Amino acid sequence: MVKEHLTDTQLVKVTREHFIKRMAEGNPVHNWFPHHVIQVEKWALKILDFYPDANKVVVLLSVWLHDIGQENSENFDVHEIFSEKEAKRFLRLKGVSEKIVNMVAHCVRTHRCRKEALPKSDEAKIVAAADSASHMTDIVYIHMLNEGNSKESVHSKLDRDIRDIQSLPKPLKEQLFPLQKAWKNLIDTFPE
Repeated sequence: MVKEHLTDTQLVKVTREHFIKRMAEGNPVHNWFPHHVIQVEKWALKILDFYPDANKVVVLLSVWLHDIGQENSENFDVHEIFSEKEAKRFLRLKGVSEKIVNMVAHCVRTHRCRKEALPKSDEAKIVAAADSASHMTDIVYIHMLNEGNSKESVHSKLDRDIRDIQSLPKPLKEQLFPLQKAWKNLIDTFPE
């Protein structure tokens, strides 16, 4: 098989298209994943301004691949494992160097900041923080409440997101502080 020779911009574009296609053809838990990932990308680009030495292409590829394992609703609880496998498969198919494949795989696998898989590289920390920050500027908590999740579980998700943005540069964290308080109040007053 002949490997493709893509520019970085082309590679990010085909990765985005791959994600959107997989979600459209799959059975995801939520139909708004493409919208969510667009929000994650916006946050990642903001955060990258504070990390001039971070590999922007690795971050953007990771953004578009971090939730691809959720194309199948059965993978929801461990989607990062399925996302990592798909990221490796897809990027190798596109002829991406093994170094970049491994960097992206680390970002994807660790974006949930679980004890067994914590982000170590700047790129992985950026992706994890961008994912969590995007939850605070989008509909995730409202969606969870509307789906019947308990207020306790939604507060728990917000607390995890707050934990995961701690690596953000101070100016960005300060932008999110008022949102954290607002979300806590909204969750508490949401009608049951």
